[in-house]
Amino acid sequence: MDLFGKTVQDNTDINDEVLANNMIASATAGANAYLNAATTCATPEIRAIYTASLNQILGGQAALTELAVKKEWEKPYSSPTQQLNDVFQKAQSTVRNDD
Repeated sequence: MDLFGKTVQDNTDINDEVLANNMIASATAGANAYLNAATTCATPEIRAIYTASLNQILGGQAALTELAVKKEWEKPYSSPTQQLNDVFQKAQSTVRNDD
């Protein structure tokens, strides 16, 4: 591994929670793309293809979300105040102040 790769690896904290959150975000973006394509499509056959793909993505995203809730990475039933506090604490641990 080169020096740059080693530096990135040493300064990057990637764990299962981060990967799951990135996958959920990517699935959401993909679902938005297929939904937009399906709703603007002119032919029923292509709309059916887009809709089938959308349903597959939604299934995967639901499974990832279920995993995140099971692992308690996401707590959808906490109070809104607690959810905001959790997000704020995660943001603080992510952003480093190197002044």
